[in-house]
Amino acid sequence: MKKKISGFLITDIIVLGIIVWFIAYAKIKAMEGGFDAFLHVVREDGWVEYLTALFLILCAILLGINAVKALKRADKKQVLFYTLACLVFIFGCGEEISWGQRIFGIQSGEYFMANNYQGETNLHNLKIDGVDLNILIFSKLMFVALVSYFVLLPLLTWKIKSIRKLVVDFGVPVPRLHHIIMFFVTNTAVLTLIQMKKESELHELALTGVLFLIFLNPAKRIKEVVVSK
Repeated sequence: MKKKISGFLITDIIVLGIIVWFIAYAKIKAMEGGFDAFLHVVREDGWVEYLTALFLILCAILLGINAVKALKRADKKQVLFYTLACLVFIFGCGEEISWGQRIFGIQSGEYFMANNYQGETNLHNLKIDGVDLNILIFSKLMFVALVSYFVLLPLLTWKIKSIRKLVVDFGVPVPRLHHIIMFFVTNTAVLTLIQMKKESELHELALTGVLFLIFLNPAKRIKEVVVSK
């Protein structure tokens, strides 16, 4: 009897295929036409940016659905966590597309024209008193957060009961092993194959795609340890 292929596996394959295709396509274009050709792949309002925004809003929807389910269960901790996480991803989606500024043809205000080095209405491209928020918050701090989420969280959840209790109580989605592998392999591929300015757009695509898969189908257990209610 043939084993039925799950919808989760199919979704994993599709999302991974999208990420790998754009990394490979960007590499090929860079080899053919240099930086300008690569820049066309990761341009503003291009496929990479819009797919990143799509994955962000899909993450927000999944978290919002979980918040509603937790509300029905009167689980205050999970309502709090999922609601805040949902808002974070809505914010991330808004930032990714500069809150629809280019889509709707909205002119940036004076503050953003003066302090945003792309002249856009978003926070992550602001430079205040010589401090680049994109480098400080969305690069350095994000790196620490991602290592903590993809490496430390699974390990601590497996090893430490108090951490595991917090994870279960708040319903924190823990990445499965193949999610962790996908995240590190795709981002390592970008680092080693591309090595060009604006490669961060491909990192964002890989990250948001993998996060969507995690939120869609988080780990139920790590080895023999149950991590979900």
